[in-house]
Amino acid sequence: MNQSENPFYTGVAKKPVNSQSGIDSQQRKYKEEESFQKADPVLPHQFEHLTELLGDTFVSLAQLQQMLQQAKTAENINDNQVTKLQGKIDTINNLILELPGDIAELAL
Repeated sequence: MNQSENPFYTGVAKKPVNSQSGIDSQQRKYKEEESFQKADPVLPHQFEHLTELLGDTFVSLAQLQQMLQQAKTAENINDNQVTKLQGKIDTINNLILELPGDIAELAL
């Protein structure tokens, strides 16, 4: 039987195997594929409802801001005191907005 007639004959490689043995491209390919296979970061069970609680706190403070703004219109309320309270609420809201970055570091 001639080699060309043999069904298992694949022929001679056009490029030698040694020149194709670079692993850099293979590693890069598998690193790219690995990034698609990783799960999203998840908070530990103890912090499961943390983001909801922070959101509710932010909304509650915004409602308090509106109540204070309406209270400013009353004659018997000190505007300076209300403004001071509003400044403190703004500070707390800004701190709440900064928390997601710190919470992300807790993720598994």
